[in-house]
Formats: sequence, structure tokens, C-alpha cells
Amino acid sequence: MRKAGLLDQKPMTATRRMLETAKNDTGTVKYAQFTYSPSRKYTEYESRYYFRAAPSALQGILEVDLFTRKDLAEGRKEPRFRIFLDYENKDFISWNAVEEKWSSAKIDMLDTGDGRYAYSYRGRNYAAETARKLVNRHLGTGNAQDVETAVLAFQLKVRKKELKGRHRLVTDMIDAYMDTVPDRLPADWMRFLNRRALEDGHCILYKKGTGTGWCTCCRLHVRVPDTVRHNMTGKCTCGSRITYKSWKKQKCIAYDTRASVIQKCTDGQTFAYRQFHVRMKAEREKEYVPEITVFHEEYRLLFEISDTKGPLTGRGGYEWGYFRNTGVERWCKEGTVNRGYGYGYSVYAKTTLYTSNLKKILKGTKLQYVPVSDIIKSTDKRLNVTAVLGDMGTGFPYEAYWKMGLKRFVRERAERDGTTGLTHINVNARKPWQRLGVTKEDMMQAARLDATDQQMRIIQRAAGLGVKLDDEQILWLDRNVGVNVLMNYFPTHTPHRIIRYMKEKAGIPDAGQAGKEALHLWTDYLDTAQQLGWDMGDRSVFFPQDIKRAHDEAVNVFTLQKDKEDALKMKNKDLIMHGYAREIKKAFRYRNSRFMIKVPGCYMDFKREGHKQHNCVATYYEKVLDCRCIILFIRRREAPKKPFCTVEIRNDGGNFRIIQNRTEYNRDAPREAQEFMQAAVMAAQRITDGILKEEKTQVRIKTAV
Repeated sequence: MRKAGLLDQKPMTATRRMLETAKNDTGTVKYAQFTYSPSRKYTEYESRYYFRAAPSALQGILEVDLFTRKDLAEGRKEPRFRIFLDYENKDFISWNAVEEKWSSAKIDMLDTGDGRYAYSYRGRNYAAETARKLVNRHLGTGNAQDVETAVLAFQLKVRKKELKGRHRLVTDMIDAYMDTVPDRLPADWMRFLNRRALEDGHCILYKKGTGTGWCTCCRLHVRVPDTVRHNMTGKCTCGSRITYKSWKKQKCIAYDTRASVIQKCTDGQTFAYRQFHVRMKAEREKEYVPEITVFHEEYRLLFEISDTKGPLTGRGGYEWGYFRNTGVERWCKEGTVNRGYGYGYSVYAKTTLYTSNLKKILKGTKLQYVPVSDIIKSTDKRLNVTAVLGDMGTGFPYEAYWKMGLKRFVRERAERDGTTGLTHINVNARKPWQRLGVTKEDMMQAARLDATDQQMRIIQRAAGLGVKLDDEQILWLDRNVGVNVLMNYFPTHTPHRIIRYMKEKAGIPDAGQAGKEALHLWTDYLDTAQQLGWDMGDRSVFFPQDIKRAHDEAVNVFTLQKDKEDALKMKNKDLIMHGYAREIKKAFRYRNSRFMIKVPGCYMDFKREGHKQHNCVATYYEKVLDCRCIILFIRRREAPKKPFCTVEIRNDGGNFRIIQNRTEYNRDAPREAQEFMQAAVMAAQRITDGILKEEKTQVRIKTAV
């Protein structure tokens, strides 16, 4: 639209009646009620926008000036926007009178500075009767519409016309792909939503003392034990997981989720992943009969399943929403939907997948023998469906492990989006047990236990050490210590003896937190003793009678030994440590009102910390020099020189991770110190990522020059 001459005519100003109406509109304080979060206070006003309208001096153009209630209440008479509507040539443009710039946005996307996304200005818009009729007559929108609605309707028609012309090449291609997607959903789709997708949202509503309740899943009256309480979880006789809700305490039940289905396209080769946003709502006023209030398809992914090993071959993702800035709602290329706050965001999410049709549609593909349906149905979590299907085609033996009895191991991999967990996988091996690095007998043992990922890793570690664990030992390690460093000593001392010592001396698991602290002290002691060259095969060395005393003695011996090192050698190492400390301080400079971080810069810093904290942090000096970890000291702001917490950080591929956060005697750090350190790591990650990004930019510029 041509801008020349549009601003020659002076803007309309607010009338006295508009000013008085805005000042008298003080609003009413109300509260927005939410199901799972606290209510939110907002102010509801009678009118949000005020309008004046008049024909422009230019032929075929109508000017609509927009005022906000906030501006008028503050005494501002000038409009915030002057909207020019070319009703003859079907075009529009707006002049931002505050920022003095042009805008091609529709009226609903103009930044009026009145917080329109908050809970305010929910009332009618103000305009004189003559202005309303003038706008509707010139724009051809009837007579009953308010000014904002009429202007928006006109602008949407303009956008649709532009869409057909300017973006036709893009939209026609998208429509051609979408036409291959089946229109019909499975016959039992609604049953699937109720039974599977919405299972976590179902409840049994009960009245205390009646002994019966109403299940939102099977929609029947069922018996309720007298011991139930509000928000207690359980299971209905229909088999669905439910939450007990008291009839008096729960006015409304609402649950949002994502559900999906995979269908074969009409071209016979392509598959379509279709994702739906589903919401169930049940209200007391309606006797808690559940209704699906939102059922909206929001995402599609087209893909092919090739015959060769490898992930799915993607043919593009598509989202339902507003196409760019046209205001037209339709299928769009993934990442191009205009949501009012920018582009690039995808709605693809983990979902509950409909599985009844999988065996039929996957027939003839490389996944036809994989128990896809059984694996997915066995999970209680929503899955990254396309990632799991892609992993099933890469060669990981889902079918073999599932049929062998390792169902929990397979299910956990699916729940991890098809990625490897603790267990190491040799993708080049042929046999299923060879891929895990275990014997056939170990595999049979794992199948007998229906091993989890962690249990499989324990079996794998033991096999790598040449040690055989019985079922009871595997389950005890999995339940109490996991894949612990103590497993490295199984070839030196029998697992039976090490586990018995953990039970008797460390008190695992009966001693609770004290047992965990004793276990940390013992592993630290063993690490120190090994560095000192002590005979780890000697039972009196490996199994001390008093763990704490043995730990302190080992640390003292280690400290004395380190003090005897060559002074020049230590001096040279400290120079390197000083340099590391300067670099570490650039990232870990976070502090708050209670805590701060100190970065050790020399060996004596490590030694003093270990002596006062009664831990073996001095043994980590060499590890820091070898860049295997980062050691930090947390200090209280009011006592910056007094040791408080010692922290070990690892840098895994550019990502910082907290390994240990301990107070004296290797006790767990207080909750506030743990939260402080988590915030410090997040801040350090942002700083480091920014530095790396800047360095890459500089390199790119130099290369270009």
C-alpha cells in the first residue's frame, strides 16, 4: 500500500466523552481460577480500545484511529495507531504514532502497550455509533460488528488473498503432501484416548461414608475402601490407574495430554505421524461425566522406512497454525508458524501412540518382525515416537532382547528415546550377548531377572572383570549402591566379602544417610590407599575396622608424602594450577546473598581444605592438573575463609556436571548449598557457551578475510 499522502491529514483526537469514559472505567478486580495452580488476580475493564473513524482525503481509503484505555485515563488525546484501510484495492497499513514507524501487522498483532496477553481489558471496545456504522459500511462487514472485529475481518480477507498469490507455490506443495494423509481415524480411536492417552488423568470421585465412587474411565459406580483419602492413587476395577478425589474438595477435573497415530499415506510408500492435543474435563455441576473439550491435530510428520539399516527417512514436519504473518490458519512447514512471539518453535512432543494398527501398516518393512506394538504398549510413559521407531531400524536387536525376556531393558531404552543408557553397546558385534560384552550364560541370567539397564550394566561390569555374580548379589547392588567403583576390586576380594563388609561396617542399607556417608569415606580411603601404593590384597588394609579413622590416617600419610615432593616440581605445577584457576574463575563467578565460590589456585589450598574438611580433596590435585575434573570450594558470605562445602565438577563434552558436593567428613551438602551450586553450574554453562560462540565467530571472520 502506498504511504504517500496518508499522513498529510491530521490525526483525530479523543473526544471529551471518550476521556471521561476512560477515566471513570476503574475496572473490577477478579481472579482467574486454574485447576493445578493458584488463582491469579487481574483487573477487568469495561473497554480495552477506543476508536474513531473517518474517510481519508485519499480516494477509497478509510482511516481508523486506535486509542487505549490506559492512554486516555492518563490524559493522552492522540491515538496510539492510525490504521489506513484501502477498501477499494483491498490493502492496509498502520502508523505507530508513539514510535513513529509504519507497521503491516493486523490489528490483533499491534503492540498497544496495554498488556493484552495478560488478564486485563477483556470487555467491549468503545466507539460512537456513527463510527461503527461507517466502518462496517465501507469495509462491507455488515452492521452489527464492533470496530475491531470489522477491521480484523477485512484484514484477514486481504491476507487470504495475498496468500493465494504471493505464497501459492509454497502452500500448493504443502497441500499436495497433506492430501496424501488419510482423513479417517481408527474406529476405536476414542476408546484409545479414554483408556490409554487419558489414563493418568482419570479419577474416582467419592463421597465420604458411602463406600462407592464414580470412575471417570469406565463411567461406573465402584466400591471405594473406607481408608481412601483425597489425592490418594490407586487402581479401578476396570484396570485403569486412578486418583481418588473427594466430591466436596474437587469442583473440576481437567487433564491435558498428547496422543498420536501412525497411518500409511495414500501413495502407498509414505507414513504419516499425526499428533493430537487432547484435553479431558469433568465438572461437579455435570456429575463429573468426562468430556473431551479439546481435540485438535497440531502436528504431522511424513517419513519413509527404507530397507537398509538406519533411522527413518524424514519427508518433512508440518504444524497447524497461522501461516507466517497472513493470519490464515492452515498446515504450515514446521518452524514457520506465527504464534505471535516469533518463529522456529515446534509443537512436536512425546505422546501416547495408538498401537493397534502398527502390525498391519509395518508389514513388508524392515520393522515387520520387531514387536513395536508390544514394546510401546508396555511403557507407562509418553514416548518420542519417531526417535524410537528410528532407533528400531538402526540395528539394535529389539526383537532378540524382547524375545529373550529382557523386556524391562528394552522398555527402558524406548523410554530414553532410543538412546543407550548405562549399559555399553558394541554395535559391530553380531550376537546379542556379544553386543553387551557378556557370555551366553550371563545373558541367560539377565533374562531370568528381566534385568533393567542398571542391572545389565552390573552384569556387564562383572563380566569385564572376570567375576560371576549370583542373582541375589546383582539385585542387592542394584537396589543399594548401583554401579559403584567398588566393583573394580571384585577381582581382588570376592563380591560376597565386599558386600558383607558394606552391610556390617557401613550399615548399607539400614543406616540410611549415615551408611551412605560411611560408603563415601570408604571409597575415598581406598582411592587414597591405592595412590599410596598400599597392598590392596591385604584384608587388614582393604577392610579397616574403623572406616573414619583409617580414612583420616590415609589422608595424613598422603599429605606428608606430597609435602616431601621436590619443591621446584610443586612450584612448577602450581604455576599451571594458577593459570587453570584464572580460567575457571571466568565461568564460576556466581554468588548470591548467602554463598560464594572460591577456586583453589595451588596445592596448599587443596591440602588445607582436606585437613579442615576431613576429606581427601588433596588427592584430586593431580586430577585437576590433568583436566579430569574441576574442584571448587563453597564459602558462606559471612565467613569467606572458613571451609563449608567441597565440590567436584566434570566437563563432559562441553557440559558441566556436578559429581560431588560434600561438607566435612564427606557428608551431603545442605539443600541450599546444592541449589546454589546448581544455579552456579547453569550460570557457568551460559558464560562458557557464550565464550565459545564468540570465539567461533572470530575464527569465521578471520577465515572470511
